[in-house]
Amino acid sequence: MEGEIEVDGRRLTIPLGLRRVDGIRAAAGEDDAPLFLERDGEEPTPLAPSDHILLRGDERLTKGHVAAIDTPRKPKPVWPTLNGRVVEFEEAKTTGRAIKANDHEFPNGRLFIESVDDADVEVLDDMTVVVRETDAYFVVPPSAVPAEGGDAIDLEECAKHGRRPPRGHAYRVRVDSAKFTVESGTTTRAEVLALVNKNAQDWSLNQKLHGGRRLRIEQDDVIDLCEPGVERFETVRRQAQQGHG
Repeated sequence: MEGEIEVDGRRLTIPLGLRRVDGIRAAAGEDDAPLFLERDGEEPTPLAPSDHILLRGDERLTKGHVAAIDTPRKPKPVWPTLNGRVVEFEEAKTTGRAIKANDHEFPNGRLFIESVDDADVEVLDDMTVVVRETDAYFVVPPSAVPAEGGDAIDLEECAKHGRRPPRGHAYRVRVDSAKFTVESGTTTRAEVLALVNKNAQDWSLNQKLHGGRRLRIEQDDVIDLCEPGVERFETVRRQAQQGHG
């Protein structure tokens, strides 16, 4: 997904999402002069080449002088959200590891930032990121990425711990007693039934949510695997359902 940002007074069309500053500078054709993130009512934030910033399409970057980076600044606190609650950072630049430290349950989990398109972006421990109050971070528990499951996110583990899975990734889903990896965040009743070699004519499908609630999946329903609380799927033979109806 592309959008426009302003770089030293010029409009620049650029892919949005989590971007390194040196990549932004190269796309803008800028020289080695330092860049600053301008924010209304606040002092500009100096951006090092290896810093990361989530571009949403409303950013304003300006060029500055090297001396300006070394000028002492009084840090101003920033209040983004982490797992849906507001947290305070003493200044705008921090690391992925420092952000996760505010998650007292899973400080060793995987950190993601809600992106501007359909794919949430992982923030690695050693990344330096420019935190803004429009940013929303969340942590996926370590158990949601079992070693034998590769990089797929386990929906059952996310639901069990009350964490939402990141969008735009592969997922491990439980259908009856078996787990499968699917590559898309959306699916259908027929596609889920096909994982266990069952057809939609003879079998119905229920979606089990965390807490025990069940939803009947109809033929034309589009299943969003990234909805919070999705735990597993259960198949039920249609004749058995009709016999109890």
